[in-house]
Amino acid sequence: MGFGGDLKYSHDALLKLQDWELRLLETVKKFMVMRVKSDKEYASTLQNLCNQVDKENTCQLDFISNVSKSWLLVVQQTEQLSKIMKTHAEDLNSGPLHRLTMMIKDKQQVKKSFVGVHQQIEAEMYKVTKTELEKLKSSYRQLIKEVNSAKEKYKEAVAKGFQELLKTREGTVHTRAVGRA
Repeated sequence: MGFGGDLKYSHDALLKLQDWELRLLETVKKFMVMRVKSDKEYASTLQNLCNQVDKENTCQLDFISNVSKSWLLVVQQTEQLSKIMKTHAEDLNSGPLHRLTMMIKDKQQVKKSFVGVHQQIEAEMYKVTKTELEKLKSSYRQLIKEVNSAKEKYKEAVAKGFQELLKTREGTVHTRAVGRA
């Protein structure tokens, strides 16, 4: 059974591939979750920093100079960066991370289905190769017994027929011998 044996190795290889892919997807998911968390924390920290600077500097900006303008620009861009980071983190969480979670669930379902179908095929193959084969072997043994019994009956019939033939010949020979005498 070369064909069935080859399928066993391919089934094991496919299961290993599916397991590896699922582990990789789980790793990517963990990375993305940590990335979302990190980006949200970073955005929150930047926003807190800007809020603190705003409170401290609103009272102290008596003069408008290039330095103060530059400083306000740094604070505004930091605040803008904070909003962008927060938006990107939320987009990552609701979009790709959600789709990745669904993909993992789908892959797990496919693997479960694949294993179930393989088990059904294995059971059917066992039924065909073992159960039905045993029935055929049993039937074959019964037929061998019947053939042997028929051979014995045939031999007995031939022997009986041969004995009757000999008796008939002896009677004919004996009758001829008596008739000649």
